[in-house]
Amino acid sequence: MKKSNSIYLISFCEGAAVMATELCGSKLIAPYFGSSLYVWSSVIAITLGSLAAGYFYGGRLSLKENKIKILAAILLVSAVYMGFMPIVTNLFVPLAISFSLITAVVLSSTLLLVLPMFLMGAASPIIIAIQTENSNESGRVSGLVYSISTLGGILSTFVCGFSFIPKYGISNTLIIFASILAISLILLFQKNNNFKIIIVLLALTVLGFTNKTPMKNCIYEKDGMLGKLNVLDDTIEISGVGMTSIRRLLVNNIIQTEVDTRTGNSLTGYVNLLDLNIDTIKNGNALVLGLGGGVTSNLLVKKGYKVTGVELDERIIEIARKYFDLNKKVNAVCDDARHFINQANEKYNLILMDIFKAEEQPSHVLTIESLQKVEEILEPNAQLIINWHGYTEGDRGLGTSVLLNTLKKTGFNYKIAATSDKEDERNLVIFASLNAPLIKKFEINASISDTKLVNTDNQPVLEKYNALANQAWRKNYILYYYSGH
Repeated sequence: MKKSNSIYLISFCEGAAVMATELCGSKLIAPYFGSSLYVWSSVIAITLGSLAAGYFYGGRLSLKENKIKILAAILLVSAVYMGFMPIVTNLFVPLAISFSLITAVVLSSTLLLVLPMFLMGAASPIIIAIQTENSNESGRVSGLVYSISTLGGILSTFVCGFSFIPKYGISNTLIIFASILAISLILLFQKNNNFKIIIVLLALTVLGFTNKTPMKNCIYEKDGMLGKLNVLDDTIEISGVGMTSIRRLLVNNIIQTEVDTRTGNSLTGYVNLLDLNIDTIKNGNALVLGLGGGVTSNLLVKKGYKVTGVELDERIIEIARKYFDLNKKVNAVCDDARHFINQANEKYNLILMDIFKAEEQPSHVLTIESLQKVEEILEPNAQLIINWHGYTEGDRGLGTSVLLNTLKKTGFNYKIAATSDKEDERNLVIFASLNAPLIKKFEINASISDTKLVNTDNQPVLEKYNALANQAWRKNYILYYYSGH
């Protein structure tokens, strides 16, 4: 078989498609299971396992005749499946919610990634066999093929993360890379018009099926490496008020901010609880870690504080300003909360950690080392306030226990207030200070699950012990949301 240097372009496109599939696959799962360490571990493991199996199978296929036709067939199937991945997610991944977190994530990752990764993994050994004319060339050709494929993956990772996913969304990004992979195969059949017609027909079919209907009442939607964002306008009935227009900010399908559009007031018990427990201080400095829609920052401005709001996702800052009337006095900074804490020189009278991303809390912000830095930037008698999920008992409460142990180990005293008596429906608000915090309204003396563990930079155990609580939070929310409430 005569070798052709143009086939190396196919290897490059295959490597690019592999990384696009992996990144987009993790983002497709995120609205159902978040983007925690468990999700990424599952996605990476399934990807590597499928590629390994594909390499092995591709080695066997490389011994067969008609290698070019086999290569074209497996990569064409891969490209088509990439285009259909969003549909597969919407049809089957919600069914996995009833399983335990790890089981659900592994099943979903398997469903999305095994077939395309297996087939694309099989491509490289076949390409090597096509390009190898004698045994002396095998090492050189193998190294060249895998290096070109890896370069394609590197470029794809940067392009997907910094451009395509934020700009075009996950579905369109998959279609773009699937199309690039399919079109590259024309190099194998430059004179075969039938093959070109097949590729065009398949592309039109995939585009037709994946042209999704926008979310109802959605006025903003954008995918990105930090999650999927939606802003929805809706109408609900509130007891004693009647029909009310509301606006919601969703991150990975979980409500982060919910306001009455007529008054601008929050509809969440958490913000109302803060309002009752935070005193008015003229010209006090407040730091809000996790801006969200800006409701808590606006509240603090009303109470006399000079507010700095730190938000990792620049899109959320834009949304807070455009759709939720973020007060112009709020100094909005795009930065990681831990990085901002480490670089901060100013002292604060109040620090509010509202660092939920959907149902997850970035554990690196809540280590002993991070909290020690927080101590350094707090004024005497200042308070640290942490927004937390509602779980305190059993295995679901272990994450709360780890957090409270970490606060105590760092030297903080605390009191806990709750928005409800029901664990599945409430937020906990932890009021901490280096002195004894004052008694808070709606304070609870909850029975906390017993563990002696603390969260450190070297042993970040919080995410592990918080996993069941996060899963329960997301599961209850999604079941409620999809039930039509």
